[in-house]
Amino acid sequence: MDARPISPTVLLILLAAAIFLTSVSVLMLGPLLVGLAHAFQTSVAVVGQLATATAITWGLTAAVAGPVADAYGRRRMLLTGVLLLAASMLGAGLAWTYGALLACRLLTGVGGAMIPPNCFALLADVFPPAARGKAIGWAISAMGVGVAVGGPLVACLLGVGGWRLPFAVLGLAVLGLWGLCWGWLPRPPRHPDQPLAFVAHYREVGAHSTFWYVLVVNALQQMAFFGMFGYLAAHLIQTYHLSASAMALPLALAGSGVMVGGILGGRVATIAAGCPCSPSRVWGVASWRRSSSPRGSPHGSPWGWPLAWRVSRAYRLR
Repeated sequence: MDARPISPTVLLILLAAAIFLTSVSVLMLGPLLVGLAHAFQTSVAVVGQLATATAITWGLTAAVAGPVADAYGRRRMLLTGVLLLAASMLGAGLAWTYGALLACRLLTGVGGAMIPPNCFALLADVFPPAARGKAIGWAISAMGVGVAVGGPLVACLLGVGGWRLPFAVLGLAVLGLWGLCWGWLPRPPRHPDQPLAFVAHYREVGAHSTFWYVLVVNALQQMAFFGMFGYLAAHLIQTYHLSASAMALPLALAGSGVMVGGILGGRVATIAAGCPCSPSRVWGVASWRRSSSPRGSPHGSPWGWPLAWRVSRAYRLR
């Protein structure tokens, strides 16, 4: 049976919710590090390797997610990613040892890596070029909402029911999202599956200089983003002895920069077609702006608007 028709606005809300839950699921460990260290009788540094494990599988999966989505369909890949993310979150809530929790976080990286790229690709397919940058900008801002709202939410759930409750609540939310995606995501016309051609795919993409600008900026942004948000809450707890409720404000300020940057970056990308500035100049200024900001600054704005510009501008040029 065909999926019910869905308007572009509803699709944007649905995909933004997927990006929001992915952001919260990946970055949720910060407020939990101290509690997990106590629960498994280890150090914060050891528990922090859970974030490293998530990043490793994310990076490995992201390298192949694009060609696989091209071959088997973005809808199928997105549904698979959301289902894997839900299973990893629910499994983490039931983890009985550090090793079991580590395995679940490895699976979180696999599922999470499949979601944002396919969300952006679906938006690029549905929205016309004139509105594409703004739509992707709104979707990227959901990442900032995930930091601004998700961090305090995880901290509050931690205070209410311990470290298992945030995993359970988010797992159920992602599972509900999977049901909505299954019913509402547009189904493409059926056609024979295309063969996988990784070398040809990356050769074609690598021939464009824009790809290398995007890749370098993305690598720098990811290192700064995950490095800061992964340990900010633990740093506040151990250094300043903040409670779960007191962490809400600095985490909200950190996420607000990404949220605002996503909105502004999308609007700039929408009108950038007539701008005489080349993308390389803009990326250069964005990279300098980020690198010149104070290290450890709790305001996410140095990273939010370059990320929003980078992604939305890349799709705007399509």
